[in-house]
Amino acid sequence: MTRRTRRSVLAGLAGLALGGAGPTTGRATASTPPRRAKLPAGATAPDLSGLETVVDDVLASRIGDTVAGATVAVVDGGEVALANGYGRADVTDGERMRAAETAVRIGSVSKLVTWTAVMQGVEAGVLDLDTDVNQYLDDSPLSIPDEYDDPVTLRHLGTHTAGFDVVIESLFDKNPDQLTDLTTTLVRTRPERVRPPGGAVCYSNWGAMLAGHVVAEAFDTTFEEYVQSNVFDPLGMSRSTSRQPVPGDHPGDLAAPHDTSGEAIERADPVYTGWYPAGSISATATDMAAFMNAHLGHGTEAVFNDATLATMHSEQYGRHPAVNGLRYGFYEHGHPDGDYIGHSGGTIYYSTWLGLLPDRDVGVFVGFNSRGSASPIDVADEILAECDLLPEGTTPEPATGAASRERATTLAGEYESLASAPRNSRLRILGVLSRLTVEATDDGGLITRTMGGESTEWVETDPYVYHEREGEDVLAADVVDGGVESLYLNSQPTTTFRPVAAHERQAVTLGTVGGSLAAFGLSLAGWTGLGAWRRLKRRRSGRDEDPAPPESGDAAGPAEEGSR
Repeated sequence: MTRRTRRSVLAGLAGLALGGAGPTTGRATASTPPRRAKLPAGATAPDLSGLETVVDDVLASRIGDTVAGATVAVVDGGEVALANGYGRADVTDGERMRAAETAVRIGSVSKLVTWTAVMQGVEAGVLDLDTDVNQYLDDSPLSIPDEYDDPVTLRHLGTHTAGFDVVIESLFDKNPDQLTDLTTTLVRTRPERVRPPGGAVCYSNWGAMLAGHVVAEAFDTTFEEYVQSNVFDPLGMSRSTSRQPVPGDHPGDLAAPHDTSGEAIERADPVYTGWYPAGSISATATDMAAFMNAHLGHGTEAVFNDATLATMHSEQYGRHPAVNGLRYGFYEHGHPDGDYIGHSGGTIYYSTWLGLLPDRDVGVFVGFNSRGSASPIDVADEILAECDLLPEGTTPEPATGAASRERATTLAGEYESLASAPRNSRLRILGVLSRLTVEATDDGGLITRTMGGESTEWVETDPYVYHEREGEDVLAADVVDGGVESLYLNSQPTTTFRPVAAHERQAVTLGTVGGSLAAFGLSLAGWTGLGAWRRLKRRRSGRDEDPAPPESGDAAGPAEEGSR
């Protein structure tokens, strides 16, 4: 079924699917042509005249089925083209989602606020992206050990290349009274340095937390006070806060968390994180619209100048020329030929996506107060695709022959994501949940298999570069002297895959890890955004209506809540 056909079907079902919990609005309509001050020369202005119908249709099959409630904001040319609420803020009392009043926990989209704060410090001359972060910690009980010749810098932190081990313990607490201040949390959870900085991407919540601490130390304040005074207030984000729990006198209402793991969507008990710069922010869709417009260059002077914005949005780390890299805080999303940047956010009971198309002057934010098979990334991408805005590139012609078969044989083996589990911890076993098995085919292609059993076929288009046979994902590898150093997936920009040592290879299944451990690991993997590759493959190949079972990064257990 094509996307256009699905849309026509959804339009007919919209009234039934939403069942009286349809869109509630707090929007500026698209009736007035938006300003185009920042649209690049030669770029075509998008036609968003049917945007509200598109968004209604896209969400119709999800609200009340896999999603309790949603808020959506789309900005275009510096204007809010749409800001709607859908479904329920609380299924127990029927409270509806409202774009301007109902906040959701935005998870790791919070990191974009943290990186914005860092760049403000750079612009002010207080911080430098390439200075040893220890120079900013003189008055802090925290310091970074010097195991390697090169120091950790703010540039490393903003691109997840600092070389820290993964930290997945002590992240959450159901009792907010148990949360400690940022400094104490940093000292208690400081990870080991397990690789030189700048050598590989490995998503690090702790690194983002450290960056927020550096900002607070540099400006002699707390992180919460800094972002309130220097980001939220200047942009008019009056219903946003980084405090947990949300203060009782804070304007607006936080949507209740919901568990979608059972037969019915049920309200869940809240869980909190003290890792404030990494994922504590709650915000409304209209507030996030203001944040997106600032990052598209409209009213940017309220937070930083155009030169600082250009630095933040330029690629700061390239994993491989054939796959997406990282901007400062943002990661590149979708086809590598496009200019689509963003960040996902996920807790156990909330999930979000913020995406920007700088060359089209468009941004989209989607927030759910539940988490399950439905993905805000999928919703955002489908909206953009329906409006003919989703960047798409060309797929090169496949290569075949003896040389291709030899290269495929070189890549055959077992790989593990660096961002999946601690290297030096009792939880090292969680790494098996992200393992990827690569098999060579007779025609010089590859087949990859996940621990969840999903397989993907790839064809070689350049030496050690492969395109998904029935999709648009890209796999690439660094091979030196006949050995594989690293493997990359375009749809997983926040991690690097490394070969598993021969003595560590074993036939480990999800069943042997244990059901509880598997659920725990899957929820943690959500912090890294690793599930995006399956969603991208499914979407591009037209299989949105028949999703595969969740894999690493796509599912979360009901016990804990954190930020992706």
